[in-house]
Amino acid sequence: MEKLISACGLYCASCEAYVATQAGDADEIAKIAAQWSKQYDAEVKPEHVWCDGCMTAGERKCGYVPACKVRACVVERGLDNCAPCADYGCGILAAHFEMSPAAKEALDALRGS
Repeated sequence: MEKLISACGLYCASCEAYVATQAGDADEIAKIAAQWSKQYDAEVKPEHVWCDGCMTAGERKCGYVPACKVRACVVERGLDNCAPCADYGCGILAAHFEMSPAAKEALDALRGS
């Protein structure tokens, strides 16, 4: 079974928002919203947390998706994620990798690196 992966290389199954969404757990979604509000010093409402994965056809996508430069680039190029991109390791992706080394590991594995 193929793992659901985001545009930037994060595994959805390891994301607390994705897990809570798939479980239909509104209480957990509310807790995550409160946690993220504090963690990111921003107002994160529960409706911003529900997510079925940023690259899925479903309508529920985390509130950050419209601002995600990585996802926008992947969609524009018609890719599933960054791994097959000819410009792999670009500035947008490199900045993301600084925050999430696990995403780099996942994409590198997909590339066969």
